[in-house]
Amino acid sequence: MAYSLLKSYLNVEEAKEIRKSLLVMALPAIGENVLQMLLGISDTAFLGHYDWRIMTAVGTANQVVFIFQAVLVAISTGSMVLISNSYGAGNRQRVNLIAWHAIYLSVMTGLVLSFSSLFSENLLSLLFPSSDSFMQVNGSNYLRIIMAGFPAMSIMIVLGATLRGAGDTRSPLIVALAANVLNVFLDYAMIFGKFGFPEMGAVGAALATVISRVVGSIIIVILLFRNRRISISKRPQRFSKWLIKEIFVLGLPAAVENFGFSFGVLVFANILFIAGPQAYAAHRIGIQVESLSFMPAWGMGVAVTALVGIYNGGKKRRLSIGVVRQGWFIALGISSIIGMAITLFPDLFISIFTNEAALIEEGRLPVRIIGLFQVVMGTDYAVTGALRGMGDTAFPMKASLVAMWLIRLPVGFVLVRYLDLGLFGAWIGMMADMAFRTTLKFIRFYSGKWESTADSIQARSN
Repeated sequence: MAYSLLKSYLNVEEAKEIRKSLLVMALPAIGENVLQMLLGISDTAFLGHYDWRIMTAVGTANQVVFIFQAVLVAISTGSMVLISNSYGAGNRQRVNLIAWHAIYLSVMTGLVLSFSSLFSENLLSLLFPSSDSFMQVNGSNYLRIIMAGFPAMSIMIVLGATLRGAGDTRSPLIVALAANVLNVFLDYAMIFGKFGFPEMGAVGAALATVISRVVGSIIIVILLFRNRRISISKRPQRFSKWLIKEIFVLGLPAAVENFGFSFGVLVFANILFIAGPQAYAAHRIGIQVESLSFMPAWGMGVAVTALVGIYNGGKKRRLSIGVVRQGWFIALGISSIIGMAITLFPDLFISIFTNEAALIEEGRLPVRIIGLFQVVMGTDYAVTGALRGMGDTAFPMKASLVAMWLIRLPVGFVLVRYLDLGLFGAWIGMMADMAFRTTLKFIRFYSGKWESTADSIQARSN
């Protein structure tokens, strides 16, 4: 059966109720994402005004962190999809069991990943061979500390997704707010040496981030055990191999997508270094502006995933399809407004992260381009949220990897290396990737080929 985003599957009252539900879920998720992004953005903004070369070094270090985060994406995606469907089916015992396994996996995975901090210097020299010694030293110092703090990051990411799966987007928002207020204060104090702290530059930024995440992880554990939607038992549940397998079966495609995408971004960074370190610095600033711009669409995608999963688990297919259209419309409206602001006033957004005139000049055109692409990004997040809510996590992975490795990287390399278009050429490749990826997902949703997967996860949730 074919499904269209242009067709309404709901009556007026149903559409109104679903829009309300989406906004109730999406607004805290958007706020949380804004705050989560600020954990990285505040590092970039403060370091950009401290020393743009150190900001660039920290940017390369974060590219490595994103690769390791792939396993956390698997656990968080699998847990969120399973909890949303089980919650919709009214199976609270299964919700409780999944929540406990999310705790187990977040702690174990975080501890294992923290050992990667021992190899931080080797990782940077291997993955960014064209970077200079100054970047290597500052980047590895930052990376070592961030990786040592992986347990706190793991708990925040996985348990946040667990709560969102049950429709609670407010608790992760509270956690992100607390962590970010602390992080901004510590960033300023530790990077520049204020309030009695020594001036530590990149090391100070890393310590501020890790301390903030430790505080956030403690708060989110407390909120999880007080959450009425999940009603987690105080007594730990028996470790279940079959449930672990089910979480990873659903989450692995998202993890592979994240890993392939993050590794592709790393390769893309090396392409940008062909144009010089200043081009990469301008790119990092552009990416931070992009992260600010797509937050509303991302939040709506989270809400679509959760609500589609809840309706699918409750055997309400028509309503779950109606959710997608309503979420898409809201995402398009918000994205269009933000895109217009970025396109018209790029310098205003760029100046958040640097006061270097050369970087502002180089980043202006790419930032305007990302403003024009907000409608595409809004569509991408809405359709991706729909497919994941139905349990079809494999197709977004395939679409993302094909677009990255067959569109973005080849196009970007040719335009930078052979046509000497610098940052502008690289971003043409990036925008072509986004348009192609979104088109593939749109076609997948329309085809209805995800129905068998949705039926299967629905049956297991009851």
